[in-house]
Amino acid sequence: MQRLQDYFSGYVALPEEVINFLSQNGKIKHYKKEEYYIRENDIKHSSAFLLEGLLSYELLNKKMKIQIERIGTVNQYIEGTKHLYSRSSAEVAIRFLADSTVYEINNEILQEGIGRYPELNHLNHILKQQALNTIKVYIRIPKLDREERLVFLYAKIPQLIGKLTVDQMCSLLGYTDHRQYYAALKYWHNKDH
Repeated sequence: MQRLQDYFSGYVALPEEVINFLSQNGKIKHYKKEEYYIRENDIKHSSAFLLEGLLSYELLNKKMKIQIERIGTVNQYIEGTKHLYSRSSAEVAIRFLADSTVYEINNEILQEGIGRYPELNHLNHILKQQALNTIKVYIRIPKLDREERLVFLYAKIPQLIGKLTVDQMCSLLGYTDHRQYYAALKYWHNKDH
């Protein structure tokens, strides 16, 4: 809980009653590498905050191959539904790429807290904006030249440097083979960063 509180306090001072609400209604959960938070089209009526670890948002393409849509890093918000107020599937699988720890809370309870505590509402807006900013990075990647994709990703999300396998990077960046990834990696090494 302390890590969660420390991170949140960088954005908004949470009164003791909000901290107590989060402590009493949420829990710290541990997941092993390769374990799923949710599978594609499943619904989990909870939201979580990644305290440590790494995760991927994945889809199965028409060839039944896993396609990585985006990566979740430490201090990112995770939802088991389309959004906090939805009862529908997010239509992606969320899989942990490393042993991970999350703070998890039931959506209805979190909604109640957001309605009751303005500071929690404010924090929710900040976390959602951060999530949108990260999604914008992944939306832009396919529009870039192949060599530029890795440079752009590492510039925007440097905590991913060295964290993914070659296959994971190819899936995430839309490379059709390892040669494209290694060409982009060489290009990245030759850039000033």
